[in-house]
Amino acid sequence: QGIEFDRQLLAKVKALPGVESETLADFSPLSYTIRSESIDVGGYLPRPHESMEIDWARVGPNYFQTLRTALVSGRDFGAQDDANSQAVAIVNEAFAARYWPGQEALGKRIKLYGRWRTVVGVAGNAKYRRVIYSAEPCFFVPWYQDYPPFDAVIVHARVSGDPLAFAPAVERAIHDLNPDLLVFNVTSIRESMQMGSLFERIVVTFAGSFGLLALALAAVGVYGVVAYATRQRTQEIGIRMALGAERKDILRLVLSQGLRMTIMGLAVGFVISLLATRLLRAQLLGVAPTDVLTYASVALLLSFVALAACYVPAWRATKVEPTVALRCE
Repeated sequence: QGIEFDRQLLAKVKALPGVESETLADFSPLSYTIRSESIDVGGYLPRPHESMEIDWARVGPNYFQTLRTALVSGRDFGAQDDANSQAVAIVNEAFAARYWPGQEALGKRIKLYGRWRTVVGVAGNAKYRRVIYSAEPCFFVPWYQDYPPFDAVIVHARVSGDPLAFAPAVERAIHDLNPDLLVFNVTSIRESMQMGSLFERIVVTFAGSFGLLALALAAVGVYGVVAYATRQRTQEIGIRMALGAERKDILRLVLSQGLRMTIMGLAVGFVISLLATRLLRAQLLGVAPTDVLTYASVALLLSFVALAACYVPAWRATKVEPTVALRCE
């Protein structure tokens, strides 16, 4: 009855305007719902104390199409993969690379709950637990072949437009078949990504705040150093102006001093950041630790802040009267 209900539900969801693809699963990516189980892998001898507990999930037909996960080789699950057909599974690239490196994964077997399953497809790697985690070995079994009678059913639908705007229509489709069923936890993959990266976003906010504070302190420090150095050269500036130096020459003189310090600081920071790339690599997502755009943007920002901090002492230096500057001790 459950299998028949699910088939009717998918047909009703597919008929909704705007639905591009639909499927069922017992988990949703990045929502802490995927499970793991100890398995046997045909042709692989585990190392001493090696854990064979692997993430896995039950998924319906069109799952990989709906989630935009490419099938690298083999086939997807279909309606023919039911309880009366050969037990099959689909593994991801990380699974194939770990347990069958350099070998063809199609036709290999894995054992789950005492039942051997033949691999009929290899899917591309995807993030199922946390966005910041690297892709881990994972495998999938057909929904209708290993039907979960006691688990929550998660309906996945790829739609055109706002996903949450389709939620009422999907809920009505479910209640048309069974008004007693409870529909809960309606969300989108984007929201799951935001919730799954909440801790990282909090850390980034604090890090960004400290970074802005450090930038402000650096600007104050540059200003103080340049202002002090300029004040020490007041008599020199007076002599230059008495000998015919124009205000723009004095401005260029003071700014060039601050620019030299800025360039030296950027060079030292660049070398230190390159040396710390191994540490940074594990903390970054979606950007390389040696990303050219990031380095260039930070260098330009720091240069702008440093020049802005140097400009005030330079502007003050141009306002000094030569007679006053020459009498300065």
